[in-house]
Amino acid sequence: MNLRTELFLAWRYLKPKRNAVSVITLISLIGVMLGVAVLIVVIAVMTGFTEEMKDKILQTMAHIQVFDMRRVPIKNPDSLIKTIKEAGCEGAPVVNRPALVQRGKNLFPKEVIGLTPAMTLESIPVDKFITSGSFSLEKGQVLMGSFTARELGVGIGDKIIIHSPEKIAKMVNYDGKGKINITDTKKVYLPNEFEVAGTFSMGKYDFDSSTIIMNIDDSDELFDMPWGSATSIFVRVKDPFNLKKELSILRDKLGNQGFDVYSWQEMNSQFLGVLDVEKNMMFFLLIFIVLVAAFSISNTLITVVLQKTREIGLIKALGGDYGFIMRIFILQGFLVGVGGTFAGSLLGCSVVHWRNNLLFALRHYTGIDIFPAKYYFFSQLPASIVVSDVTVICVVSVILCTIGAFIPAWRAASLDPARALRYE
Repeated sequence: MNLRTELFLAWRYLKPKRNAVSVITLISLIGVMLGVAVLIVVIAVMTGFTEEMKDKILQTMAHIQVFDMRRVPIKNPDSLIKTIKEAGCEGAPVVNRPALVQRGKNLFPKEVIGLTPAMTLESIPVDKFITSGSFSLEKGQVLMGSFTARELGVGIGDKIIIHSPEKIAKMVNYDGKGKINITDTKKVYLPNEFEVAGTFSMGKYDFDSSTIIMNIDDSDELFDMPWGSATSIFVRVKDPFNLKKELSILRDKLGNQGFDVYSWQEMNSQFLGVLDVEKNMMFFLLIFIVLVAAFSISNTLITVVLQKTREIGLIKALGGDYGFIMRIFILQGFLVGVGGTFAGSLLGCSVVHWRNNLLFALRHYTGIDIFPAKYYFFSQLPASIVVSDVTVICVVSVILCTIGAFIPAWRAASLDPARALRYE
């Protein structure tokens, strides 16, 4: 007896005489389909979230950053930028410090980034994400995230006051014994006033809600730093996902000069590592859904074996050996696995494709927002289907379903023909 006969019998046993497919077979197939669909959706969302987060990180920070080892301002950034260009990279001086923004009587902690207007594209490409106003970094002007502008209640042309923690700290002397003194009562500290020239939205909530961008000369003055200095150098390379060569060259050139060099992966290593661990964890947890479906297939086939006991006995009496009977029922599990996996793949990919429409409908009809931007940093749910991930899910699903058929297949193959023919 050949494989064609085994496939014919396996398909024949999956359905009763009058129906295209039996109810218990359909339930097993639906179980596999849902398990595979859930796996594909969750893994696609995790992958999309990771890729989107990496893209947003690369848009809002440098590929490589250079700091003074003492964490003091870099007074001569031009010489460093020259060395960086010799390594085949683009560099730009940046001032990055926390500050307090005053609006009325309220103070809001924000992050101030000072950029050189001519080198803005080499540091943070804000010009591509302007939502209102103009891309301008003239003296006394600032750009702010759209969420920040909304929080402060300001628009284009409005004035804001920014306090420098460095200047405030210089007004007070703390002796380490719990005593606080004002350093000079004759000096009056005045904050800096700026005009809002434009707003931007980079699509990364934590950046849009906390960042104010200004001219680097204004930031030096604001934080009482030497003119022309920077807190770090933002470096951009051609391929941010393959920068080991540039990183090695810069460390060799700048390490002996008292500078630290870090890649964006190193500065976000803990966060990116957590994303990878969560993706793997979700896969191993959700694969149990498919495993449960495999047990459902096993129960289905045990029922089929009981229903077809006399036919199995007849096949064995006509010369069907142990392996032939085993392959019939293993093929049944395989066919259910393939059918459920195929249907689950279609369902999962469809849900991923229409995910934002489904979320909008859910939010519209129920008022439930399961993906709020302020918690997840993105305005819409990211997802990315990777062929290798879907392939692994499909292969594992089919294997589990096939393995689930081994016990009923072994029971069918172990039936004694004489006893099976007497079965009622």
